[in-house]
Amino acid sequence: MDRYIGRTVVLTSAVVLLAFVGLTTVFNLVDELRGDRGDYQFAQALWYVALTTPRRIYELLPYVVFLGALIGLGSLASHSEIVVLRSAGVSVQRIFVSVALPAVVLLVLGGAIGELVAPKGEELAEAFKTRTERQSDVIPLSGGYWYREGSLYMNVVGLGEQGELLGVRQYWLDANKKMVRARRASSAEYQPGPDAHWLLKKVVETEFAGSATQVNRYPELRWNGKVDPRLLSARVLVEPRKLSAADLFYQINYMRREGLDPGSYELALWGKLLQPLSVLGLALLALTFVLGPLREVGIGARLSVGVLVGLTFKYLQDLFAPMSLVYDVPAAVAVAIPIAVCWTIGWIGLRRVA
Repeated sequence: MDRYIGRTVVLTSAVVLLAFVGLTTVFNLVDELRGDRGDYQFAQALWYVALTTPRRIYELLPYVVFLGALIGLGSLASHSEIVVLRSAGVSVQRIFVSVALPAVVLLVLGGAIGELVAPKGEELAEAFKTRTERQSDVIPLSGGYWYREGSLYMNVVGLGEQGELLGVRQYWLDANKKMVRARRASSAEYQPGPDAHWLLKKVVETEFAGSATQVNRYPELRWNGKVDPRLLSARVLVEPRKLSAADLFYQINYMRREGLDPGSYELALWGKLLQPLSVLGLALLALTFVLGPLREVGIGARLSVGVLVGLTFKYLQDLFAPMSLVYDVPAAVAVAIPIAVCWTIGWIGLRRVA
């Protein structure tokens, strides 16, 4: 029974995934081709969409599993196979276990894509798109990117082809928020290893002591900052929800250490951590619908209901996530509320048809 139901759910989920990926690819390609963007033409837009496809697969996973389970189980119900299982004494809870097993397999595969493939693809895609639109190997950062480390405030104008920082400005403040040192460097290169550090080049440093100043110039100068390319690289172009869980942990720890607000990164992290519960909750909801109100309807009606429920679930997620930032609700609670609603409706419905 597990193999039969699992194979049905996996096959229908694969078909749904191909359909969704095809549609989103077309829509995103059309969106990327809008406007005049220099050398960023069809071939470049197609490459950008291809690099970002793994991330879309990961984000579509809950809805793919839901529709796959809804259509697959609906097909079994239409052929009275679910009725036969129930008549043989198989409980609805046991049938749910058979549905959950392929969902877990898809979760593992999707998690591997979301953590290992998608983040790197997003970073490469954003860097490629920016360089192509600017027709330059340099990635300019609009307004510069600000980084804080204790009393140091640093601004980076852009990123070089090899990942080096360009147009570096560093400012040190004392306890009274007065500037004690300013440093300007044309570039900074990260030197990995046990003695990891940054090497600043063409440095002009100004020391402020009371009313006097002293200017020093260095062809190269070592900077022992705590930051590494996980914070200062093309990754700064990527939205929090598109980062891996490991990168989100690193970013959140840094922001907490420096007294910054990591709210948007915490929302993205909890969304990833609780995604298994959302996938299984939607699978439970699919089983409830098939055993209940959608038992005798056709595939068209099931597909319509599936799209409607999927959109409702997404709108709930989009509603509660910003509320957590505005009303200071813990990120875990904001992410968990739509999932809890899904599980509650599914469990109540399942008890009614048991």
